[in-house]
Amino acid sequence: MKKRLKLKKTVWFIFIIILFLSLGLYAGLHIYQDYKYKQTINYKLLEYGYNPNEVEELLKVFNTKEEQEYLLNIKQNSQIISLIQEKYFIKNNFKDYLTYLEENKNLELKEIIRNVNIHLNHNFYEYDLKTDDSLEELMLVNKYYYLSSEYNPDDLVTVSQKYAWGDVGSKKVRQVAYDAFLNMWNAAYQDGYYLMINSAYRTFAEQESLYENRKKTDGIIIADKMAARSGYSEHQTGLAMDIFSKYNSNQKTFGSTEEANWLKNNAYKYGFILRYPLGLEKITGYEYEPWHYRYVGIKAATYIYENNITFEEYYAYFIENS
Repeated sequence: MKKRLKLKKTVWFIFIIILFLSLGLYAGLHIYQDYKYKQTINYKLLEYGYNPNEVEELLKVFNTKEEQEYLLNIKQNSQIISLIQEKYFIKNNFKDYLTYLEENKNLELKEIIRNVNIHLNHNFYEYDLKTDDSLEELMLVNKYYYLSSEYNPDDLVTVSQKYAWGDVGSKKVRQVAYDAFLNMWNAAYQDGYYLMINSAYRTFAEQESLYENRKKTDGIIIADKMAARSGYSEHQTGLAMDIFSKYNSNQKTFGSTEEANWLKNNAYKYGFILRYPLGLEKITGYEYEPWHYRYVGIKAATYIYENNITFEEYYAYFIENS
């Protein structure tokens, strides 16, 4: 009987020890798991002030350790969430967005995104990027992207005098742009409009002469608004054309003609875009030119037209950072 009682006491003692060990192990495991969780980026971002949905959204965008550590080193700001929700947000530009935002607090976030994407956080002609001419009709040439003096398209064709002013054979464009122009010309003609090319391909030297003459006449500030510096002109690509009406080649009045309106609303169907639209001078760097059209292909031209953006914006999001 005493042996049984002693055995029972031993069993209970062992049971209690096991129970305490189990509770201790459970508590220790819980403490360890809690410690490990507090080391996670999710917990740290929650502690930083973001809510669970915002944390989830941030981690979908910033998925490397380096990116996540950077998030923890900047001040929590509700605008960060709004930034990454913008349509044309580019992750590689995130740090530049924040810097530009701090310097331009009066701008809307979509303007911050757009301006940084197209390099407007730098001064024109002071941030040089060599144009990738292998992109063919999607190459970008503007006040940041330049062509070398040696660039010369090897598929230039002569524009018929039926469609161009000037000396016979003086107007040339690239074959792909010319084919598209002829399709557009025929469509416009059927609608009762007769289009004419006033200027097309220009060599580096020709553009240099044109710009220097403008600068001598009007000064550098006006020259930079109205003409491109050599190497920075779209006309050197052979894809840009100055298109007018057969009955109106006046730069001051062409924009109010029916032909200008037809071009504005139909050119995209044939792969052309109005390159320097009204009111977007700060984006393109040029005054409104209702006659200046650039061939970019139907897909790009349609998107640009339907979304009312510039080629700079399209290039930044869909080409440069795709």
